[in-house]
Amino acid sequence: MKQNQHELGNKLVVVAGGAGEIGERITRMFLQQGARVLVPSRSKEKLKALGASLKDISTGELIALETDVSNPQGLKTLSAAIGREGVLRAAVSSVGTFWQGPRSLEVPIDEVHRVFEETFFPYVGLTQALIPALGPDTHFVKLNGILSLQAIPNVSAFGVSATAQMAWTRFLIAEATESTPWITELVIDSLVRTRSSQTLPKDYISGDDIAHEILRIVTEENEHQIATIGKGPGDAEVEFVPLRSQASENNVKRLFGSFQARG
Repeated sequence: MKQNQHELGNKLVVVAGGAGEIGERITRMFLQQGARVLVPSRSKEKLKALGASLKDISTGELIALETDVSNPQGLKTLSAAIGREGVLRAAVSSVGTFWQGPRSLEVPIDEVHRVFEETFFPYVGLTQALIPALGPDTHFVKLNGILSLQAIPNVSAFGVSATAQMAWTRFLIAEATESTPWITELVIDSLVRTRSSQTLPKDYISGDDIAHEILRIVTEENEHQIATIGKGPGDAEVEFVPLRSQASENNVKRLFGSFQARG
């Protein structure tokens, strides 16, 4: 059921990764709604550039926080900042990077470990810092990419991390209670037009499109969900590696019945 949640004026929102190219558009969108947007980043230069890019926005308040949310101390700094700034209305994880390398059998284990250290574990930490700070009828939104759903050659380390992030979100949803926020994993299943990729055809989705979908979710949706967003010409000829479908309802019932039988 939709609730009257559209008023974001003076509400506190966290956008982790808000200084990135897609994150900047999300931050801009929330500021335009009058929100107070807290953006953590370990880069003072990125925060300074973010502030400069948003000078045309006269509504809301940008709260720049220089901290590294990929480590425990940085997460403590983020939690303390949220405590000072007030009640948290929504949080978005737009932290992202990319990795491409040799085929799976040739990737050094140390490299796989490094990719997980930089991508999966920071997401776990963010969920443990942000979700407890959100109350019922608030929203936590995580951006992910198509690699969380589809195997593609030569990006195995990053793809497995993306899949692990998706799995972590599924567990968060499975363990959600009435006191936890609504959790959405928003999978971007196409290339995105940003300021560094303006040569992409307008057929592709833009950062603003993603930002407005997040706004719609935060103001209109009241459910836990794995959702997808994306658009593009879709004429590339690629060979897909199909993944098995999710477990059937009977399989899930059997599994839970086994858990109950074990006590």
